[in-house]
Amino acid sequence: MADPHAATRELLEERPAVESALESVLAADDSGPWEFDDVDVDSGTFGELVSRGIVEREGDEYRVADREAVRAALEGEAYQSGASNAAGSGGLASAVSGLSGGEDGTINRMLRGWRAALHRDLLGGLLAAFLFLFAFRIVTIGSVFRDGRVVLPGNDPYHYLYWVERLAEAGPDRLAFEAIAEVLGGRVNSEPLAYTLGWWATEFLGGGVEDAAAIVAWIPVVAALVVGLGVYLIAVWTTNDERVAVASVVVLALLPGHALYSGIGFFDHHAIDYVWLTLSIVGVTWLARDHETRDPDARLGHLTSPATWLVVAGLGVVFAAMAHSWNGSPILLVGLAVYATLRAASDMRAGWNPLVAATPVVSALGLGFLLAYVLHTSAGWQEPVAVYAPLLVAVGVALVAVAAAVLGWFGIHPGVHLAVSAASVLPIWMGVNRFLPDVADRLAERTAGSLLGREGIAETRSLFATDYGVIFGPIDHFGWFLFVALPVLAWVGARCVYDHEPRWLVIIGYASTLVTFGLVQIRFAGEATGVVAVLSGVGIVYLLSVIDLAARPTPFGERSDRVRLDLRPAGVSGRDAGYAAATVLLVASLSLFMVPAVMDNVAATDAEVEAIEWIDADANATEGPDYVLTEWGRNRMFNYGVNGRSNSYAYAQRNYEPFVRDPNPDVHADRFQGRVGYVAIHEIEDADAPPDSGYAQLFEANGSATPAANGSGRFRLEHVTDAAAIKVFRPVTGATVAGETDPDATVTVETTVDVAGGSFAYERRTTADGNGNYTVVVAYPGEYTVEVETGSAGDETVTGNRTVTVPDGAASSGGRVAVGG
Repeated sequence: MADPHAATRELLEERPAVESALESVLAADDSGPWEFDDVDVDSGTFGELVSRGIVEREGDEYRVADREAVRAALEGEAYQSGASNAAGSGGLASAVSGLSGGEDGTINRMLRGWRAALHRDLLGGLLAAFLFLFAFRIVTIGSVFRDGRVVLPGNDPYHYLYWVERLAEAGPDRLAFEAIAEVLGGRVNSEPLAYTLGWWATEFLGGGVEDAAAIVAWIPVVAALVVGLGVYLIAVWTTNDERVAVASVVVLALLPGHALYSGIGFFDHHAIDYVWLTLSIVGVTWLARDHETRDPDARLGHLTSPATWLVVAGLGVVFAAMAHSWNGSPILLVGLAVYATLRAASDMRAGWNPLVAATPVVSALGLGFLLAYVLHTSAGWQEPVAVYAPLLVAVGVALVAVAAAVLGWFGIHPGVHLAVSAASVLPIWMGVNRFLPDVADRLAERTAGSLLGREGIAETRSLFATDYGVIFGPIDHFGWFLFVALPVLAWVGARCVYDHEPRWLVIIGYASTLVTFGLVQIRFAGEATGVVAVLSGVGIVYLLSVIDLAARPTPFGERSDRVRLDLRPAGVSGRDAGYAAATVLLVASLSLFMVPAVMDNVAATDAEVEAIEWIDADANATEGPDYVLTEWGRNRMFNYGVNGRSNSYAYAQRNYEPFVRDPNPDVHADRFQGRVGYVAIHEIEDADAPPDSGYAQLFEANGSATPAANGSGRFRLEHVTDAAAIKVFRPVTGATVAGETDPDATVTVETTVDVAGGSFAYERRTTADGNGNYTVVVAYPGEYTVEVETGSAGDETVTGNRTVTVPDGAASSGGRVAVGG
């Protein structure tokens, strides 16, 4: 506990026999720090004294936290520290003293409370959990850092890296937000803080443009550790059970959906959004806990406590940062709105004043709006819809709280309040349309685009899509853990229907909202991982209790006694420990494989790195365009590695698919002229590409003629990666081979082409016109054999004694080569 006097009194009331132990430690303390062997106290009682903050550790020795306080408690006397008396003297100095100074200051009390709550087993468990989380976020480190080249996974990280490098290149003052906005240009209305955080990290570590990739690669890992700490705090403040809290961090490490966006190298707004979202839940949970755990006659003290307003200030900064990190951030506030509505109704039913709990939340949202608005209006950061979202939610929270207070005054059923709150959405929306029409239009557009847009992209499928057999849909984001969390969510929800559980209402509000968003599009499932981890932590401890391997968790009610994590519990045999480990491994089994699998799925392959390095070297040695056309999902990665232009994949998204699907890919060559320097075609595994498609002609036949198509004369195969996973083509003008033969004869020109890793026969086929003239375009230089097939009345004659030499210049830049008679 934070107060040694109160902790001692409480312990004496629970265990009067501990008085002799207290006398022993006080006697030993007379001569300064002492060791455990110096006192006549058994280890169990001594551990209790340390865990309650009565005795504090100093290195390898111990001291009584406050001798006078403990002595006063033993003698049954009241006690007040000198710092507390000074704080009561009034004025600004006393307020500051009450906040941070002296042994009884708010900050010092909090620090003592945290210090007292930590013990060896908990520290050991947390260290192991966070090392586990760290290890599972760097499993693809070898794919990211490759012999001096940093290859980020996925596609979007290169967009963010591009803008980090532009900021590093421009070098504005770190807090010159207007100058930063000028560098970002139009991107300042999207995720300006995400770019800026990457640049700040690069600057802080003394890096420049060339170091940015290596630095930002670690930001998602750091973000994951911060989220892990937040998950621990949410779990321990909600359940007061250290076992659940540590288990929740382990679950977070094993959630594939979180690992996907927070693995090493995956630097984009997601990992940063998870931090702001988790910190907002941490702050709201602390406010709910502080209010709930106060004595009934002291609940108004929640509004006068300096600690409350410290948390409010922190939440305000978090909400402002959230708004400027992602223009879809309003979605992250919906869970808070749901919590506030449920909380107001629950307060109303329990006879609590709903305005007390709502005031700090409204204040934090209001402060967040003001901070975001100042940056928006002064420097042009972010679009209005994200900036105004905290204000809109603040108004909504205030309205539902006032409605609950008024309805409660008249004794109306809380169910009426919930109905009124749901109906209030319409007038609030009408008010926004009336006074902020641009914000309303953009909010509707963003909501539709976020929840229903991006059709055709894999991450837009539903969490329980029927294409995946319904129950298998969540596996690639949650493993088995969602199926552990959902029954706990139902259990907690049922409990909250009958009892007043403010802390759990925070989890209910966020979990129900974020999982529902995941039902619409699975890309939102990552946002739900923090609360799912907490619910799964409860579920795992409960499962262990069912098979008598742990005490049953009691996450409801008063929860005044913390359940300690004991790494060496008495009476637990090696067999029991094995059963417990087997149970946890069974639940975690899928995740142990899925986390590395999903991270490896977005990591760059060896073939991709090989292709990038070859194109990069060739582009440096060759004049001409160096843009790389690829499938859009890898386009930014290729172009960053070759030319550094990784801002957008729009050109690839518009042009690549039509190109590889077209039966006549050569018609695209003129459109690519002057823009596309290389075309990198990935092998399509387990796909039946039409035999006349551009993909079949180029990737499968290397541009050569097949029975289904006449081949390509405008794309030259330049490089084939190991195992032919990727083939790199260069668009060329092609040489025109012309000649004369019999009318309507079939003409085939053929040569042997050497490329890295082997050679192949290149053929092109055409048909002579009615006058016997023919032309065929070829992409490669070299000596060609010309074969002519003629036939009449079923007879066929093949003439192959002609050859023609195509020079390199003609094949690359265009030229006409005649076939001799």
